[in-house]
Amino acid sequence: MTGRTVRVNPRDVVICTIHGNTRHYTPEVAKRYPWPMLQVSQLRRTTPAGYTMFVYGNRLNAEHEAYFRQCPEVEYFSSAEVPNGAFVDDVWPIRNWLTRQAVKRFKWILHLDSDAFPIADDWLPRYTSLVSKACPVVAVERTYPQTDGSRHSSADRCFLLFTRDGFWRHAFDFTKMGVPDAGAAISQHLEEQGLTWHPLPRSNRHNVHRVAAGVYDDRVYHHGAGSRSPFYENWGAVNVTSKRELLIQPILLDWLFERPESFLNQLLGKEPPYDFDAAIREADREAGF
Repeated sequence: MTGRTVRVNPRDVVICTIHGNTRHYTPEVAKRYPWPMLQVSQLRRTTPAGYTMFVYGNRLNAEHEAYFRQCPEVEYFSSAEVPNGAFVDDVWPIRNWLTRQAVKRFKWILHLDSDAFPIADDWLPRYTSLVSKACPVVAVERTYPQTDGSRHSSADRCFLLFTRDGFWRHAFDFTKMGVPDAGAAISQHLEEQGLTWHPLPRSNRHNVHRVAAGVYDDRVYHHGAGSRSPFYENWGAVNVTSKRELLIQPILLDWLFERPESFLNQLLGKEPPYDFDAAIREADREAGF
């Protein structure tokens, strides 16, 4: 913490997120793993009332769209309603578009992935107190291995907080700009200007995957590939064969959606963890691997 206190009116806060169908997030999968409902419920649990959500529905299924439209804190933008349909298949311009709508009315802007949400009720005062002219961004930390064996830290757009003034001053741009992730481009841009950003490091006491099911600073959860393709297609097999990576995704999703608070507590070390190896063995047996 910086030692200073920032009093934030929740009405000055907007949370921008994109929800929608992918090839893997079929209507059947969406019904079993309803990210909109989980994200909204967690935000309501941890965030003082009065904030606004800007939700972009990227060909969202009808049930989830109807849910967002009845949430009083949500301003819903449908891909069928927003001008320039070219945005629909490219999430980076959508994030830029949402930011430009947000800064017209709000001071504090938080970008969330659809499978990310805060899990502690002090996240807003803590992170707004960390933002300054010299440190205009607070974000989940992603690390990349370097050829010399070191690791480079960069921002991840799954949870990325900044102010309207910071946006206009630094023109944050949610495009990849030649780096692995849009968030990494933002942190790289800041570092090139001699500025800093505040990283939220992974803080799991119990890990079931090197990337998925991540807790950051004990206050943010990011599932990872929550509505995308299986993990191994993106990150490669980790301590298990590729075929077992196919099994990991539904196991973690089931645990999270069946008992979210218990699962989060296990990752935080507050409850004994599930026997992950046993779950994999059972899934192996059922899948015939």
